[in-house]
Amino acid sequence: MDRRTFIKRVAGVTLGTCALGSASPAMGFGADSKIRIHVLTAGERPEGALSGAQVLATELRYRTSIDMVEQPLALGALDPRFSDQAFAVLTGSGSFSFSDQERQVIARWISLGGFLWIDNGGKEASSVAFDRSARRELAAMFPGQSLHRVSADHVLFRTFYRLDYPAGRAIHRPYVEGLSIGPRIAVVLNHNDLLGALAKAPDGSWASTPEPGGESQREMAMRFGVNLGMYALCQHYKDDQVHLDYLLHRRKWRIQPSENP
Repeated sequence: MDRRTFIKRVAGVTLGTCALGSASPAMGFGADSKIRIHVLTAGERPEGALSGAQVLATELRYRTSIDMVEQPLALGALDPRFSDQAFAVLTGSGSFSFSDQERQVIARWISLGGFLWIDNGGKEASSVAFDRSARRELAAMFPGQSLHRVSADHVLFRTFYRLDYPAGRAIHRPYVEGLSIGPRIAVVLNHNDLLGALAKAPDGSWASTPEPGGESQREMAMRFGVNLGMYALCQHYKDDQVHLDYLLHRRKWRIQPSENP
């Protein structure tokens, strides 16, 4: 598959989602023609990652009307279904590594238009082991390119909600980092365990309380997750001659977090 083909597949879902604020696609990814969050597996997977991704998928469906499959799919990069979606999350709190073949698949998928969200699931602090592994793997996939701090003025913080910082279960760092391919951010490295803020316990209650902001911080984490989902889809808009500024003109409000980090 070349980039043009990939973009056409993405456009089948995103034209309605991004331009009209709802999605009833005539064509899309996979057999069910809906968008599904893929949880990319590498080494250990922290407890709650799938439930957190499911909560985010549900919120994306109801807040934005994106036609989501609410149940995420955990799979490896060599699974043939991996490249069927434009949005994947890699999360953990320990070291990990990919094989050469996995790196090739992931790098090609990202280069064609895939969006990878890397969510550091460290508890007391952002996991150093996970962070080092993520940076090492990205350096191997994209030699000569590096992560950069994403400005709070970037469209990533304005695609659906206007936000000042990336909330999660914790606020280890008040920013995310991105790896750009051309004009788009193709990889986002988040340090604040966003999925941890959305994870559910087996009884259906929240698995943790975000600190220091509690439930208001969880809502801000939810909103940043929605922005990530919208960006993952709408970044392809420019390829279809519709600019993301359309969204910004339609959404004038600004969300003020109750407490800045």
